[in-house]
Amino acid sequence: MLREFWAPAKGMLILGIDPGSSITACGLVDSQSKQTFFNYIKLKKNLNQNEKLYSVYKFILRVLKDFQPQEVAIETPFYSVNIQSAMLLSEIKAASIIAAKEEGLDVFQYTPREIKQAICGYGAADKNQIKFVVEKTLKINLKEMPFDVSDALAVALTHIYTKHL
Repeated sequence: MLREFWAPAKGMLILGIDPGSSITACGLVDSQSKQTFFNYIKLKKNLNQNEKLYSVYKFILRVLKDFQPQEVAIETPFYSVNIQSAMLLSEIKAASIIAAKEEGLDVFQYTPREIKQAICGYGAADKNQIKFVVEKTLKINLKEMPFDVSDALAVALTHIYTKHL
């Protein structure tokens, strides 16, 4: 169980998800205390698409069961010219949404531009800027973490700011 060290939530507990084809990250943020938890799953390249989707589903479901957030926010992935990548990202996003809906949770979606605007005040901010602001806002160090983790926490913060939680 992941929740052993977690203090009871003081505000609303939000799960932010950054879906990715190689790394899918999640970040929990308490809207009042700003207490955080974050984790990620690195998907092995040798897994077929069905196994990747199921791995993400199980990962998100485990986090949902362990922490019991009240709402889920997910980044709507940016789709490039590679239709194959776009399809895989959409399916990974869907696996995360299905896990949340199975737990009876509402899911809110934010575009990369909305997240950058909410976090940095600039819709074209880069990943380093996002990571810097997330670290300062939450008073954490993500030095050894992939950008996906700071992105997931940024999604949760965006939801908190957008919904005035």
